[in-house]
Amino acid sequence: MKNNEILLKKIKDSKFYIENFCRIKSKRGGLVPFILNEAQKDLFNTLNKYYRIMILKARQLGFSAGATAWMYHNTIMNPGITTALIGYNMTMVAELLDKVKVLYNSTPASLRPKLQYNSKHELSFPSIESKILILPNSENVGRGYTLTNVLVTELSSWEKAEEKMMGLQESVPKNGRIVIESTPRGQGNLYHRMWMTKNEYIKKEYGWWWEYSKEEMEIKKISMGPMAFAQEYGLEFLSSGRSVFDEKIIKEQRKNVIKMEPVDGWCIYKKPEPDGLYVIGGDVSEGVTGGDYSVAIIWDRKTGEEVAMYRGLIAPDRFGEILNQKGREYNNALMVVEVNNHGLTTLTVLKQKLYPSMYFRPAKYETVEARTSDRMGWRTTKITRPLLIDEFAQAIRENLLTIHSKILLDEMSVFIYDDNGNMVPSPGFMDDSIFSAGIGFQGFKILYDKPLTQLDERDYLPKNYAY
Repeated sequence: MKNNEILLKKIKDSKFYIENFCRIKSKRGGLVPFILNEAQKDLFNTLNKYYRIMILKARQLGFSAGATAWMYHNTIMNPGITTALIGYNMTMVAELLDKVKVLYNSTPASLRPKLQYNSKHELSFPSIESKILILPNSENVGRGYTLTNVLVTELSSWEKAEEKMMGLQESVPKNGRIVIESTPRGQGNLYHRMWMTKNEYIKKEYGWWWEYSKEEMEIKKISMGPMAFAQEYGLEFLSSGRSVFDEKIIKEQRKNVIKMEPVDGWCIYKKPEPDGLYVIGGDVSEGVTGGDYSVAIIWDRKTGEEVAMYRGLIAPDRFGEILNQKGREYNNALMVVEVNNHGLTTLTVLKQKLYPSMYFRPAKYETVEARTSDRMGWRTTKITRPLLIDEFAQAIRENLLTIHSKILLDEMSVFIYDDNGNMVPSPGFMDDSIFSAGIGFQGFKILYDKPLTQLDERDYLPKNYAY
């Protein structure tokens, strides 16, 4: 009895079952034991733990085969399971069907449930009331079913992806699994937006380094060209428009990203130094659900390093209170707040709190003089908007700034020139963090970061006179 329990436990283990009882078609022809590669092993571990998974993958790592195998095992081992494998085109549908049939036919007869319905779109196991559906991504895909497992292949290539995924996700309960796997196919599509934004999906990256050597990839890069290689193997979303910020520099800056969960909206990358000199840039929104975010970024004026970031849906007056508190913590940081619209409310709160270090904007931008006015805060106009972005982009190019926030770099990666030459975010994305960063950088111009060396008149006064 004990041995039977041990055997049953092993059979219930997806990795043990697939590697010992299933086969797969070899690239050289014929069937071979289905031995998981390292990326597929990691995928199995992820599937055993999470219910919403997004996979950004390089080509030819075996993810559709791996996900299909896990879901096949889950379907035949549990009663009442409905699994849907969704191909992005009819060729992929045929491949998925073939994979499932090879898995089933290679399984020992004593371990596989009786197959009643076997068509090009469904394999049904009536004895356990489970089935596997192999479907194209039609407009009504998944509707009418309650799905336990769903594999979505190459979502970045789907047409009308928003409508289809909305219906599909409604068909899967919270304890059901959705796996979305895709290579990157440009920016702005649904897959790209889902990957770049925070949501219920766990994000997993599987680049060429999971399976191939650098030498192999150098040969592949030469044959494919650098752009195609970056997309198909390097996990890079290529811009569909002309990028405002240099993509190579953004890629380098990503090495500086510090991953952390915000506390009360703040990510604190470095605490204030006693002799530190800091600038805060604040981009203000109305603070309602579905609207833009209020964002504050704190720069170290001496090093150009981002030391903190706030991002949240918050009322403008509350935002002013938060800026007042954090600014004082960072040695009365120079406060540069955008005063357009709701920013006036934030600025008013800072004035009421008698915040000691406020930014006064230049009197004119049309003259060579750099005189400041008596007006607080940064005002974004048709003249100052391109100036702000251009100067921030130049600072990034010249490596004057070090960015730690992934959100900021993500926004920069999809900030493009539109057909009219305007600098705008790609459809579906925001630019609040960019403007917060750029507004803060404007404070660099008036905050000198070197020791002051002007003459001290006290050194030239008579020494024998009481003042």
